[in-house]
Amino acid sequence: MRLFVAVNVDPSLRPPLVEVQGKLRATPAPVSWVKPENLHFTLKFLGEISETHVPALREAFRRSLVGIRSFALSLGGVGAFPPKGRPRVIWVGVEQGTEEMVGLRDRIDEILLPLGFPREKRPFQPHLTLGRVKNVGRLDALLEGLRSAEVGHVGRMQVRCVELVQSQLHPGGAIYTSVEAVPLEEGP
Repeated sequence: MRLFVAVNVDPSLRPPLVEVQGKLRATPAPVSWVKPENLHFTLKFLGEISETHVPALREAFRRSLVGIRSFALSLGGVGAFPPKGRPRVIWVGVEQGTEEMVGLRDRIDEILLPLGFPREKRPFQPHLTLGRVKNVGRLDALLEGLRSAEVGHVGRMQVRCVELVQSQLHPGGAIYTSVEAVPLEEGP
């Protein structure tokens, strides 16, 4: 089963995020836009995992979140990865909560390392993927759209839960199913 660790977007933020996607859809760029119900922050992609390893993974995942408190997260601005050259991922950034998201990801990395999941070599930049560029054809319109898109503050949410998610790839898009949802401790 194909798994990743994620924080799902609060449903109240879906409409403003779809509005941001709409601004960028106006360009004729070849982008596959993420469906509103699939919007999430990926903390760690785990890849294909044998069913026999899932119970130990679930236990380690739960353990990695012990003592972590819920926190506020606010979104704003748009960008692309890689930041220079041809973009492959279009995203909305994190304005507040970056430090907490990095700490959360680091804790998950630390606990899952003994199970054979290596740390990501690239620095972690919390972001919400809005779309993935389908091919590397003419992207001038998309790059100009990203530069001219006036996307300020998009919204705010409270991160209260982290999930282990199964991703099933289908021609119509990915289907995500929660395998384990772990609530974070409520703040003071």
